[in-house]
Parts: sequence; structure tokens; C-alpha cells
Amino acid sequence: MRVRRVSGSVGGSRGGAAAPGGRTNALDRAFALFHARGAVPVVVGHVLDFPAASFTLDGLRARVAERAPGLDALQVVATPGARSWTRSDPPRTGAHVTEERVDGRLAEATDAVWRRPLPGRPAPGWDLRVLTCGSERVRRICFRVDHSVVDGVGAAHLVAALLADEPVAGPYPYRPPAPGRTSLAWLRASPFKRFPEDETVPAGCASAPSGVPATAYADVPDAELRAVASRWGSGVNDVYLAAVTGALAALQVRQGEPVRDLRVVMPMSVRTREARLSPGNAALPAVLRLPCTVPEPGGRLAAVAAQTLAHKGSGLREGGWKALLRVPPALLHRGMERPAFRLATSHIDITGAYRVLGASPLGASVFGLNSPGMLGYFSLTRAAATARVTVVHDRSHPAAAELPGLWVDALAELAGPARISEHAGPVARLAPPPATVPWPPPGAPA
Repeated sequence: MRVRRVSGSVGGSRGGAAAPGGRTNALDRAFALFHARGAVPVVVGHVLDFPAASFTLDGLRARVAERAPGLDALQVVATPGARSWTRSDPPRTGAHVTEERVDGRLAEATDAVWRRPLPGRPAPGWDLRVLTCGSERVRRICFRVDHSVVDGVGAAHLVAALLADEPVAGPYPYRPPAPGRTSLAWLRASPFKRFPEDETVPAGCASAPSGVPATAYADVPDAELRAVASRWGSGVNDVYLAAVTGALAALQVRQGEPVRDLRVVMPMSVRTREARLSPGNAALPAVLRLPCTVPEPGGRLAAVAAQTLAHKGSGLREGGWKALLRVPPALLHRGMERPAFRLATSHIDITGAYRVLGASPLGASVFGLNSPGMLGYFSLTRAAATARVTVVHDRSHPAAAELPGLWVDALAELAGPARISEHAGPVARLAPPPATVPWPPPGAPA
């Protein structure tokens, strides 16, 4: 059954632009195969934290009941083997929007959300769970959606369209270059090829994944992150990745193992402004080599920036997207089942004011552990003047919970002699922090 589209599928034409007919693309169909083969579906999610007194469950349900019928992506499923979206049953607000009081166990309850089954077909594969924690003075919205229906950037747009009081710009759209630009670079460095384990798994993290996710995060003021980028004359994304590199290097030292460079996979969005609310995946994976063995923070930043600049100038995003859409879905699915990469990283900047029923968010984060066998997923989510670094990691590697704090340490090193702030946000397993934490952390360069 084909679905009438408002803005079209994101995957059917050049650069992710909207295409008529409501057709799924190869990546959507690859994710849908998890359903066909009886596996747990892969989900992508967003977390929004608000003050504890914000809105009521009834108010939130009324907002969702009003908005959801106008969002095609929340009313379709990707049927295994089908080339077009299938309309699902209408969402039942009472089942799709639920609340739980979690006093004293916000972190554990958040981790448990990602293990819950999504609403079963023919219901649409998404839900929204509110975790209310009076003892920690926070109300947390956890939004989950089947990855076969939408990717992380698309999910961020959907959350804003579903909940925000006023229109929100959301993540920056992809702007395709002039026609004719292409490259074979993505095929030569395909993330589906096999790399030696010592290039993809941090030292000390070789044990078999349990498949059970856990989440940790750290907050810093977004203005301070931008100040570090300005100090180096670099982009925020490059600074973020250089700090990820420093964090992974420090983790390997703590594990008592030799430090080694690591290859990670980074999704690059091809979702245009016109397709921001369309169902479908519109991102291709790119490969980055994080220079963990480089001792100086400036050297790490330069090495990362050279790679991201090469990606931008090579046409990799355009040529890679066209190549990805031609890969058979079954082959893509096998790559997801046995990923060549064990670590992934992403960056989403949610621009514009963001209020939900009058409340401004304290911070936002992305959930992504997008394939079985993945060890960890680093994400930077910038919203409401807060930059939150989140690490979703497999519970078999509890040391990974230290990575957000190590990221803050690495950012402090990049800040150099200037103390960029007296306060930083929390380092927690998705639980609110004390009001202030010294910046830079103890032991960081003053």
C-alpha cells in the first residue's frame, strides 16, 4: 500500500531530496529485515530533560493527539520486502504516551526504556515515555522510533514537530551541491569492509558484547564549547571529535593497555529542508581514524580537522549516498548484524528556541546503538544553550561510563591556559548533577 506523502521519501533521489510515491530506500529495507528475521528492531531515540514541575501527562497526551495525525513518519511502517511505506493503525495516545515515577532511580529507568519492546505492528513503531523524578527535580521525555522508519536527524525534527510550542528550525539541513559532483571515495573506504580488530576496538574492550545498553553523559555550556572552537579557529564538530579522541586515549591508558588509533563510523546526513519530516533514513556512514596516539591536543585536532575537510571537499557524501542506495538491502543488513565498526559518533545541533507546553529543556541527548555487536555510540547534542555528550555503551564494558568525564577533561586541555568557565554541567548516568562542578576539572591544565 502506498501512502500519500506530504514531502516525499527522503531516499529516492539525488542528495536525499523528496521523491514522489512514498518509496522506501535500501537502508530502510535493510533495517526492516530485523523484523522479518525475528530480531529485536533497532531503535533511535531522543531524550529531553525538563524541570520537574513542567507540564502534565494529560497535557502532553493532548499535544501528541493533536500533532501525530499530521506527521506521516509516525503513521507508517517499513514492511520487510516492500518498496513502499505501509500505513499503520492510528496511534493510540494512551499506549504511545506513558509515564513512570522513578524517584531515586532515574538512570536505571532510562536504561530500561531502551530495552522495552516498541508497540507491536500494525501499530506504528514509536512511543514517548515520561520519567518523573521528584528527588532529582527533573521530568525526562524519552522518544523512541523504529530505525527502519527514520534516522537520528529525522527523529530530532519529529520530536520538535510533535511537541514544541512554536516551530523549531531543528538540525541544520543538508544542502546538495551543484549536479554532477561525485566520488568513489566512499566505496574505497566503505564502512562495510573488514578492518583489524585492533583498529576498531579500544584496548581492554575486546570481551563479547552483552547486547544490554547503558548510558552516561556530561554537560558543558554550548557557549564554552564554541569558545574553544574559536580559540583554535576550528569548527565545533572538529573540537568535539578531538575531545572524543582524547577521551578514548585516556580510557586505554586507564585500562593499562598500549594506546592505539581507532577507526569509528560517523553518520553524515543527507536530509534536506524539504524532507525534514519525511519517513526514511537519509544518512550514510563515513569512516574516521581518531589519532589517539598523538599526544598533543592540538595535534589531535589538526589530524581530525584534515579528515573532515577532506570528506567535505571530496564529494564523498554525494557519491557515497548514491552508491549506498544501490547496495542490496540483504547485504546492508548483514553489515548491521556483524558490524565492521564497534564505535560510532554523531553531532546534532538543534537550533532555535525550544519550549514544550511552556517549559524550556535543560538538555537533550541522542540514543543510538544502532547494530548488534556495537560497543559504544558517542553523540554530541546541542540544544537550549547546553552541549551534552552522551555515550551509549554495552554494559559488558562498564569502564565506558567514564568516557563523558574523560571527554570533559580532553576539552579542558583544548581550552588551554584560559579557564573558559567556572562551572560545567553533570557527569552522570543520565541523572541530573549538583548545581555546579569546577571547570576545568581537577587535574586539568589551569
